[in-house]
Amino acid sequence: MLGLLAILPTLAACGSDGSEVKVGDIVDARTDDQFVSDGKASSIALPIGRLEVSAGRPTTKLAANDTAQLEAVDAPDGSTFVPITWQYDAGTFGDYDDYLESDATPVVDLVADKVTYRIPAPEPSGTGADSFYVLVEGDGKDASLEVDFDGVSQSVDLATGDRDEGAAAGLYDLKPRRERTASCTADSEFDIEPPSRLSDYACSVTRTARLPYAGGQWAEDGETWLAVTVRTTLRRYDQINTDRRSGAVYLAGSVESTFRIGKTKPTAVLEDKSLTTCPDEVRGGCVVVYHLIFKAGEDTPSRLRMDQTYVLALSGVWGGSEGKDSVKLTNEASIKLR
Repeated sequence: MLGLLAILPTLAACGSDGSEVKVGDIVDARTDDQFVSDGKASSIALPIGRLEVSAGRPTTKLAANDTAQLEAVDAPDGSTFVPITWQYDAGTFGDYDDYLESDATPVVDLVADKVTYRIPAPEPSGTGADSFYVLVEGDGKDASLEVDFDGVSQSVDLATGDRDEGAAAGLYDLKPRRERTASCTADSEFDIEPPSRLSDYACSVTRTARLPYAGGQWAEDGETWLAVTVRTTLRRYDQINTDRRSGAVYLAGSVESTFRIGKTKPTAVLEDKSLTTCPDEVRGGCVVVYHLIFKAGEDTPSRLRMDQTYVLALSGVWGGSEGKDSVKLTNEASIKLR
């Protein structure tokens, strides 16, 4: 619930129960999804997900069972309550959070009769709805929502559902993200020779996405960002001597990775700390996940070049062999993007 909040205290009056309400106040509705069934539906796509809105018919009277406070309220003369239910679509909320790199939040204004009322943005969650009334001057029939995200604004007419998408139009072309990955293990070439081996190296890459907002900024007009995620795992390197009877075992402890597509370097390399374990103190080795963002055009090459340098620490020797305290291995990969 939003709670009763005075935003623009320009006019004061009393409801039928004697409670004071004024233009700009927000009154919580009785139920979270109060206007979904009979309200006018509209939506606004944001980088964090699609905001679904249902607008009820403006009214000057709220019955006791309409409000969370269970109190009847009358609008002061010349003002009207605009009913709104909103929630983020669970199917799109947070889909592309891996690439956002932004702490921006939506800034929401309700506009009615050319007067603007700032209202708190919905809670950033893909579950649950919120319903409330905003008290505005006039009859509220021309009410619209204006939503700004990091400097780009959109608006939607609550009565008709008509939108002005502006520079955010590309968000409406995005499909729900699918976590499909392809192996890029075979695309990697390490500087080792048999009989030495990397028995557990693995590489995977997601499908690319074209995003209008990524890395904390909007793409320039007519352009998009190309985003892709790469995951690599290397735990153990078996350095086997040519006699095949002795050798040393090393465990990966760190890795440095660089990327480019053609001659283009990424504008952002976001290492996912929640999925990266390097070094892995329990199992040993390195698991790293990179979210990559490139400035891309229509003729962007379809291969990603990845160069990696691993530092591995000696874990043990066998067959009377000797080993170094640490070794470095390099990997050059040319990864097909989809």
